[in-house]
Amino acid sequence: MPTDTDGAAEHDAAFPDQAVLGHPHVVLDLPPTPDGASFKAWQGHLTFACHAELLDPADAPAFHASTRLYALQPFLVSEATSSHDNWLVRTGEDVARTGVDHVNISLHLEGSYAGHCGSRPFVAMPGDVSFIDFGLPFGFRTSPYRTLALTVPRSAMPAALQHRALHGHVPDARLPATRIFAQLMRDVYAALPALTLPQAIAATTSMVEFAVAAFGEDRHVREAATPADLDLFGRAQAKIEQLLGDEELSAATLADALNVSRSALYRVFVAHDGVQAYIRERRLQRCYEIFNGDDRAGETIGSIAFSLGFRSEAHFSRTFKERFGLAPRELRAVGRKHGVDMLPPKINGVAPDRLQRLGR
Repeated sequence: MPTDTDGAAEHDAAFPDQAVLGHPHVVLDLPPTPDGASFKAWQGHLTFACHAELLDPADAPAFHASTRLYALQPFLVSEATSSHDNWLVRTGEDVARTGVDHVNISLHLEGSYAGHCGSRPFVAMPGDVSFIDFGLPFGFRTSPYRTLALTVPRSAMPAALQHRALHGHVPDARLPATRIFAQLMRDVYAALPALTLPQAIAATTSMVEFAVAAFGEDRHVREAATPADLDLFGRAQAKIEQLLGDEELSAATLADALNVSRSALYRVFVAHDGVQAYIRERRLQRCYEIFNGDDRAGETIGSIAFSLGFRSEAHFSRTFKERFGLAPRELRAVGRKHGVDMLPPKINGVAPDRLQRLGR
């Protein structure tokens, strides 16, 4: 079987005056490290885009990942792998902080993604193509994965795609257009080492043009949540984090703080059982992380609960045990005795506190 190097050599012989791309422009290989340093490096690598956390922190020493990236202005084409289950979260605050504004069109080769894109549920399986808008928030649980991605800056996005609610869109993998696009991504990525830069740019441009033809008029995209709705959900998430300790925080005060109607706010929280349910879950998760990490060891259970908007210690303790299966004192005792670092059970679309440190 011919290799990429064989293809590049054959091209050089036929076209001696045209240099081919050869190796990717960026190569990142992170092997397993006993101290978990590779996972820390992977977290740093993703900081520009999102927060990354392992589902099981004990996996850190065995974690390994890689990236191969070609810079083909204005597009990027990349392959990425990750060896263990992750949480990947981009909040409304991250959107404002990073200024990253592009759309990733990904082909999921191995592994699955499940979570939300704004208020839209998101599931991508091997063979699926997905659209992720980095100008909007998202949160995924991923299994070990391998993906190909075409990164398109918004400024280079064709008008036929710019105004679609693409965030979280996963076109039906059985459709002929989806199958053709998936194969096109595979073929272009495999051929890049043997292409000249102009050829590579032309090839990636053809992928974007095909995406316009294949998905620009998809009726299901038009029916999805609008970018305005998704942006409101991200802003609401950030404001909730800033005001979480305010016992007066409610749908009404949040709507006033965001200068939107209550009906608009209710609409974007339908998938989370309403605004108050989301606020309650975030407060419980924040308390869980404090007790688990013993971050405020000198404070009583009650004072911590009151500082996060709960008005009765007894009611808080009952609610906490119902949610997590153990009382606050039990969790604090386990953390102190064993030094464990347990993540709370997840609720879709509600990130654990360590991934959503906003307004602090």
